[in-house]
Amino acid sequence: MTTKIFIDRSRIITRERCDRRRWLEYHESGTGIVPKRTPLALGVGSAVHAGLAQMLLDAQQWLWDHPQLGLAYFFSNFDMTYEESWVAAALADFSAHASGLELDANESAALGAMTTDAKQLAEQMIAQARELGMSEQDIAGIAQGMDPAIARSEFERYLFAEQSALVEALVRAYARRRLQPLLSEFEVLEVEREGEWKLSSWKPGWPMAPEDEHDYELWFMSRPDALLRHRQSNELYLLSYKTTGQWDVRKARDIEHDMQGLSEGVEVERRLAKWYEEIQEYSPDLKSWAEATGTSVAMAKYLATVGAAPRIHAIRYEFLLKGERWKDKELSARLGIECRSQQSHLIRQYVATSTPKKGDGGYSVGDVCWSWDFYRPEDDKDSKLAWQNWKSRAVFFESEWESGAIKKWIDKLDQSEILMSGEDSTVGLVPRQLGWKSAAQAMGVTKEHPLDKVFVPAVTIYRNDDQLRDWVEQVEHAEREVAQHVAEVNATSDPGEKRSLLNRYFPQVRQSCEYPGTCPYARDRVSVCWGSAEMQADPLTVGGGEYVRRVPNHPVEDQSLVQINK
Repeated sequence: MTTKIFIDRSRIITRERCDRRRWLEYHESGTGIVPKRTPLALGVGSAVHAGLAQMLLDAQQWLWDHPQLGLAYFFSNFDMTYEESWVAAALADFSAHASGLELDANESAALGAMTTDAKQLAEQMIAQARELGMSEQDIAGIAQGMDPAIARSEFERYLFAEQSALVEALVRAYARRRLQPLLSEFEVLEVEREGEWKLSSWKPGWPMAPEDEHDYELWFMSRPDALLRHRQSNELYLLSYKTTGQWDVRKARDIEHDMQGLSEGVEVERRLAKWYEEIQEYSPDLKSWAEATGTSVAMAKYLATVGAAPRIHAIRYEFLLKGERWKDKELSARLGIECRSQQSHLIRQYVATSTPKKGDGGYSVGDVCWSWDFYRPEDDKDSKLAWQNWKSRAVFFESEWESGAIKKWIDKLDQSEILMSGEDSTVGLVPRQLGWKSAAQAMGVTKEHPLDKVFVPAVTIYRNDDQLRDWVEQVEHAEREVAQHVAEVNATSDPGEKRSLLNRYFPQVRQSCEYPGTCPYARDRVSVCWGSAEMQADPLTVGGGEYVRRVPNHPVEDQSLVQINK
């Protein structure tokens, strides 16, 4: 009998960050525990991935169903019902986080404090009420109206609406500006296909089961965003989507060492090698074989034409920029607590609230711009909006957002056109591009198309067999030790012994508690690592509902060793 132990990339990254966090997140209480509230970045990233996955599936299925019409026809006759379904898929995924999103520690701490102005106003109102002889009940009502807890609840409603709008906008922007170039260069063969491959196996005699007759196997789970075939070279690429606040050189260098392409490529190559041998040996009916195997006819045709078992040529990374979160003075003043908002032109715009006192500014009150920086062709110089006259405003307001405010704004951004200079044959000047002009930019033109500004040019990383071999050996050794240590901790029922084993096998990495972000198990409110002995022994019960059992991210996790040992 064989017992399978399943791991994945997330477990490895967590272990490399902190051994104790690895235990808590994936092994504590059998399945691991996680905060009840979803981290903001994780919630948005997951929802955008859901929308993009549906997008690739629908677009490629249409191309398979209508081979005689082709890509150009699909995009020239683009049916907006497709885009609406992609947005719906993303928002359906995001709706699971309506109960609460976890902000980073700095923003969360600032959010809990009433602004100085609001605090002074509350004190003045209460003092004036007492001078007027109002009852203590009425005074308590005034104080309650200025309560930061109530204001925070209002902000959380705003935050969910804001992030829902961001998810929708990112999906629409990708559909308008990135889907066609991707499908023109690549054919999509698979989208988010679950897979696993055996990393290691060992016989009875490991420390906690010396007389166990089971064999033990270590399996790696993966789910690539997509598998692509280059239309010209016929080479295979793995596609990886990433959402991030901003782009910098560290992120560019970090993906050069990312394990994702190494780990996901192993399963794909092993599976395709098996399929290739089946097709070459038995020459089955490709459509029937594809249905039986759970893959596409396009994959079957590809495997039938290549001359050898295919390899993954490279990993294609595509980054979608969400924008940073800055303090929002207007929102803070309205709610009376310090609030931040998402600074993305996909969901915010600059609105002219006044005009210059002297001269003609070239705009009217109510005009909008998506970009603060712009180019003035008439003066041939770069310029900026005047802060005295232009204010940042959210595109979405709940009533308008429900009626399609985000789509209307994305439509305006998408309809930008290149502005060309005039031709002057007397001096030999030919027309040149001046910039992008649209109804979403009342002032001048911009150097970039507004929707292109949220995408980083695709980054291609080529796989290296030596690096893959090193990674496999490192992970196999480390994860076999983890499996043995998990079994040993699970075997004890004594709280003192469990704590001692955790200290030895899963020590706390104190440098990871606050950097690069606050660990969810070291939070001030309900810290597992630094809380009471009761909290450390039973965080699900003592934590007051702040932690819940982790829901497996891969279907095969139900077969894992920690489930068997519960």
